[in-house]
Amino acid sequence: NWVSLLGQFVYEKALSDYIANYPHHLEDGLTPYPNARIREKVFKDKSRLDVLLMDKKETPVIVECKQYSPIKHDLEQLKKYMNNLYEETGKSPRGILVHGGSPKLNLDVLNTIKNSNNIEVVCYKLDIEFKKSY
Repeated sequence: NWVSLLGQFVYEKALSDYIANYPHHLEDGLTPYPNARIREKVFKDKSRLDVLLMDKKETPVIVECKQYSPIKHDLEQLKKYMNNLYEETGKSPRGILVHGGSPKLNLDVLNTIKNSNNIEVVCYKLDIEFKKSY
């Protein structure tokens, strides 16, 4: 049982590491959040966000990474992080949930997004190509 969980966490960590190093690939103008740990920031309640960035308007952006299609719980988790950051900084953050599942979202997820105007859900595509070396 632990093998599949470990693989999932390693994969999500690699994705969040990539976004932390290349935030502009996720959205033009995203940069690392100044004066804060941008990877795995831990809040007072011991919860831990994946990546903390800042957009062109200097709004904090919390990125949550999921290997699979998002479920309502994932969005609630992101909202919790957003509330924690607001309480800590007084700034209203945006949230981006990045996932590797189907681009078509289930109804629960769509309804949750509609009720949150500051959360975006994006799907990533991993493309690996192998070529013969000469």
